[in-house]
Amino acid sequence: MGPRSNLALRVLSACVFVPAVLALSWMGGLALLALVLGVVGRGAWEFYHLAGGAGHRPMAGLGIFLSIGLSLYLRGPAQLELVLGGALILCLLVALRHGVEGYGSRVWWTLGGVVYLGLLGSAPLLIVRQVGQEQGGWLLIALFCCIWLTDSAAYFCGRFWGKRKLAPAISPAKTLAGFVGGTLGGLVPLVLSPSIPFLGPGELAGLLVLASLGGQAGDLVESALKRDLGVKDAPALIPGHGGVLDRFDSYLFSFPIAYIYLELLAAVR
Repeated sequence: MGPRSNLALRVLSACVFVPAVLALSWMGGLALLALVLGVVGRGAWEFYHLAGGAGHRPMAGLGIFLSIGLSLYLRGPAQLELVLGGALILCLLVALRHGVEGYGSRVWWTLGGVVYLGLLGSAPLLIVRQVGQEQGGWLLIALFCCIWLTDSAAYFCGRFWGKRKLAPAISPAKTLAGFVGGTLGGLVPLVLSPSIPFLGPGELAGLLVLASLGGQAGDLVESALKRDLGVKDAPALIPGHGGVLDRFDSYLFSFPIAYIYLELLAAVR
């Protein structure tokens, strides 16, 4: 498939994918839960599939179960020690049945997927529980738009003005111009400020900058992970966009950073 055909497929998929994600975020409740569990469950499967293909031996079934369970149970920082401690103990015990060989690798790769997908992927639910559904829905929409606009602005700025590479050993296509352009593009959802009155314009701008930077960092992290595992893309799910890990790598950093920002903001008010 040529570059133009691939771009057309990406745009067509986005015309379906973007409204669906925004609608589920706005609806909240079971709709948002279904979105988050879909990302977490499918993302965990992709993570363990890639790890297994690279010769590691994670306990994929247990890891997917724990990732989804963590997303369902976690309500905030108060439960964090309990859920992560319980997940670690369970991984350590279940791994015993597989014997000594590869024991440590099996445990840590399994737990890594739980933390990466289950913990980080739960952040949208935590944000809505923190600020309420009405304003939380608009905030999730702003954050998703921030992520996508960052990605688009980074692509076009890097294509037209990018000369200096940002992290060539990890992602050769990323440039400093793309990084700056992406960060500025992520500020466009400031237009939604009237719908998010609990944050002042300056506070919302700070949130969007951090979410944009976090999204770009998440993209680099996923690229580094795939390079370490010797693969280019996660198993495809979304036509033209690759797998969940390819499409939601920014989500896994932007939303947890946004949640931490909101927690800190609430603490100093």
